[in-house]
Amino acid sequence: MKKRQMLQCILMVMLVGVIGYGNAQLVRNFPMESKFGQLKSHAYPQIKIDKETMVMGAGVQVRDANNLFIIPTMLNQTGYIRYQIDSMGLVYRIWFLTPEEIKSAKEEEKVRKQSK
Repeated sequence: MKKRQMLQCILMVMLVGVIGYGNAQLVRNFPMESKFGQLKSHAYPQIKIDKETMVMGAGVQVRDANNLFIIPTMLNQTGYIRYQIDSMGLVYRIWFLTPEEIKSAKEEEKVRKQSK
């Protein structure tokens, strides 16, 4: 019986390692028209990104740095984000960024400003 339990334990550790490795490889590709900014405050449905106050549209999708959904009325964090605005000027998608995504977005912003 001990051998079987030991084997199960080893298999479980290996499985957790494989799952963890798979999640670490997740690379999110953001739409080209998404914008980079810093979410400074929020009081549903209003949010402040950088210095501009905006309104979240009906059905807004908010995702955390792990790509999990956050219910917009339960939003309780601030930080660097990518976001999209619809044709009515309402924010309809928000992604909180990981440290690597923040670094990449800041580099993209530098390049974008230099090319103007």
